[in-house]
Amino acid sequence: MKKHYILYIAFIATLITSCTQRVYLTVNEPPIVHLDKMYNRGGVVNRSFSEGGSKILEAIDNGLSLEGDLDIKGSNAAVQGIFDQLTTNQRFEFVTIMDSLTVKNGGIDVFPAALPWFKVEKLCLKNEVGFLIALEVYDTDTKVSYATGSTTKNTPLGAVTVPTHKATVTTIVKTGWRIYDPVNKTILDEFWLTDRISSTGSGINPVAALSTILNRGQAVQQLSNDIGRFYARRIEPQSFRVWRNYFNKGSQNLKIAKRRSEVGDWDGAAEMWEKDLNHPKRKVAGRAHYNMAIYKEIQGDVYGALEMAQKAYSDYNIKEAQNYSRILRNRIARREKEKALSGD
Repeated sequence: MKKHYILYIAFIATLITSCTQRVYLTVNEPPIVHLDKMYNRGGVVNRSFSEGGSKILEAIDNGLSLEGDLDIKGSNAAVQGIFDQLTTNQRFEFVTIMDSLTVKNGGIDVFPAALPWFKVEKLCLKNEVGFLIALEVYDTDTKVSYATGSTTKNTPLGAVTVPTHKATVTTIVKTGWRIYDPVNKTILDEFWLTDRISSTGSGINPVAALSTILNRGQAVQQLSNDIGRFYARRIEPQSFRVWRNYFNKGSQNLKIAKRRSEVGDWDGAAEMWEKDLNHPKRKVAGRAHYNMAIYKEIQGDVYGALEMAQKAYSDYNIKEAQNYSRILRNRIARREKEKALSGD
């Protein structure tokens, strides 16, 4: 009996899967961090250098983690990454990297006190920009794991066993960012970004194994640049590749629409789905409403998509439409929030 039950469940799952087909589409969302549209000139500043008592802590940290001047080069690379990304955004007509600033008694892994607003205004006025992005914290933390073993090597005297040394160096890059709005005297964003990079070296002695430490600087700078670019995208509209499942069986029109969609004729597929919106079979009509919701989302009509998805669930009990409606409501909520912030 149990075996027959499992086979029945598997059959139902296969049947459900075979009634749907997957389509991929790109959806656009507002930026994570809203920056008023009047701001089309921006400045970037490296404010991660410390002065005062924290210098002692940094010297100790540098010695323990084998950093040297890695933080200086890495933080500058992160700022350059922000600049590089912003200059690819057509929204901004001007972006500049300002002279670096120091923070009195800045701490490791802790945001320093925010820049005073009079200073933010002075910096923006001097550089002719409307907003300021600051790298407030930059720290690299290096961990070394070390192991020994042995290997066999062929020599003129025959095979001999020689020791091997293996060192793995993991460098964690921690950054803290702020965006200052001098007109409204508001910190628009305060955000941590952390990433890591690992490299391994081996040799017949510890010095050869640890030589990988000497070569990690360029990799850390590249990672820091990538972090800067990633952070800059928080003020850019977001695009995501998503997938949706639509129904392809239940009526002749649904089957025809399936074939049309397979050749990219979504307008033709929608023509068939519309014919089934009032189908006498409730399941078919519900599936047609659900598919029309996906079509409208493909066309960029999120509001129309939500209307169709809600009707598919509320009037025809298409279970998939309940979760789809939630996804669409969340998209609309983010869009409405963006409109409210922009004043449109």
